[in-house]
Amino acid sequence: MNSHPTRFEELESRLLSVEKQNRRLKQLGAALLILVTSLILMGQAPSKKTVEANEFVLRDDSGNIRARLFMTTMQTTNMAIPGFAEPVPVTFKPRPTLALYDEKGEASGLLDDDEVLFFKSHVSLGKGTLTIGDGTNGATISSYSMGLFDEQGFETTLGRRTLVTPRTGESHMTSAASLVMFDKNKNVIWKAP
Repeated sequence: MNSHPTRFEELESRLLSVEKQNRRLKQLGAALLILVTSLILMGQAPSKKTVEANEFVLRDDSGNIRARLFMTTMQTTNMAIPGFAEPVPVTFKPRPTLALYDEKGEASGLLDDDEVLFFKSHVSLGKGTLTIGDGTNGATISSYSMGLFDEQGFETTLGRRTLVTPRTGESHMTSAASLVMFDKNKNVIWKAP
């Protein structure tokens, strides 16, 4: 009569073992299903879509233009170049440009392949030079010099700067250890060394 409980224990043990195997098979089946589904989804060719436009415009909820991505047009203008008696025609090639606008629709920033400008904060970065100021007062920092300028036209440069000797018209570059001060007519009023 004691053999009956032993058979029940054996049966219970075998049942637990079968249930354990069943759980493992279900987990393995689910993992295989996820793996096969992933392989199918990853195996699909990526879609290559191209969007082409002459200009992209970003508007806010009120319909105001807040940003524009566009190509500038080719422009030719006359530019005064030191050493030339007459202005010289200069052509600017088209370039990709991102313009940023404030909530009133006024330009607040500009980014192109050559420079970054922020009009409201009076900061620009371009051609290796950082300029801080409103165009009449400010400072410039480049890889070889720092400069200050004011609304009266006076300037100070610490570092390299091209100077022209008025008598001979000869130009030379100052060293990185130089300090040069200019009056409002761009004449040197003091320099060291």
